[in-house]
Amino acid sequence: MYKIINLKRLKKDLFNKNVLNIKIYKEIIKKNLKKLIIIIGPCSLSNIKELFFYINKIKKFFYNLKFLIRVYYEKPRTNIGWKGYVYDPYINNSFCILDGIYIIRRFLLDLINIKINIATECLNFYFLNYFIDCIIWVCIGARTMNSQIHREFCSNINNIIGIKNDSSGNIIFLNDSLKSIINKHCFLSFFENTKILFSKGNKNCQFVLRGGIVPNYNYNTVKNIKNSLIIDCSHSNSMKHAINQIYIFENIFNQFKYLKSYINGLMFESYLEYGNQSIKNYYKNISITDSCINVNILKIIIDKINNEFSK
Repeated sequence: MYKIINLKRLKKDLFNKNVLNIKIYKEIIKKNLKKLIIIIGPCSLSNIKELFFYINKIKKFFYNLKFLIRVYYEKPRTNIGWKGYVYDPYINNSFCILDGIYIIRRFLLDLINIKINIATECLNFYFLNYFIDCIIWVCIGARTMNSQIHREFCSNINNIIGIKNDSSGNIIFLNDSLKSIINKHCFLSFFENTKILFSKGNKNCQFVLRGGIVPNYNYNTVKNIKNSLIIDCSHSNSMKHAINQIYIFENIFNQFKYLKSYINGLMFESYLEYGNQSIKNYYKNISITDSCINVNILKIIIDKINNEFSK
């Protein structure tokens, strides 16, 4: 399926395509366009063919919306466990990292060729350097949002940055991360240790509320945030029960329509079939990490948003 390609030859054309796409999303973040950014896909990439089939199945839903597909090739861990496709693409503890890097890169190129925009989470920025020209939206996770080196890295790239609240659900550190990323930094290159980089700062940042000890999508929390905001309908907001994403969506969509807030994005964990399974991966089309809603439920949600923007 994956042929040898000249990545250097393709890089310039891909970058130019991504710049055009990024501009649209930046206008939404600045509220120059009253639209919602929808970020969807499985919790983690685990099967290339299944995810490609999922994308082709759901892309026709979005005729009035801008959406990004989650290609989360790393899996954040509080302690131990499967760390994601890029570390172990065959899910058998063979840890073929070079295979993982190559397969993911080829997959991202395939998605760009069918005009799919891509989001990911930045855990290990050394990996991100292999994929950065293919990706529009980069998230700093709940476990890394306070990391100075992640903030420095994000201050030096042109991508849109999502900043999740920390795993406790506390939102007070969001402004600290934002302030750091939008400002200039001087630091060592991550690939050339003798090279000093001077970043210009990155102002294209969104906060991502993903819940914590308790959910944090309620209006009492949202009304105090004065920055572009995406609500994660999954993770701790849903208490890890996929079906709860429907109720969270209803709440947030009403906030977006009727109340003053900075909400201009939603995130869902969805896949071909409902639920999840163990890492042993006995069943097809089911997430091996967090539980997901299926394409039928997703279509009901997206149809409702489409109808709102058709008025």
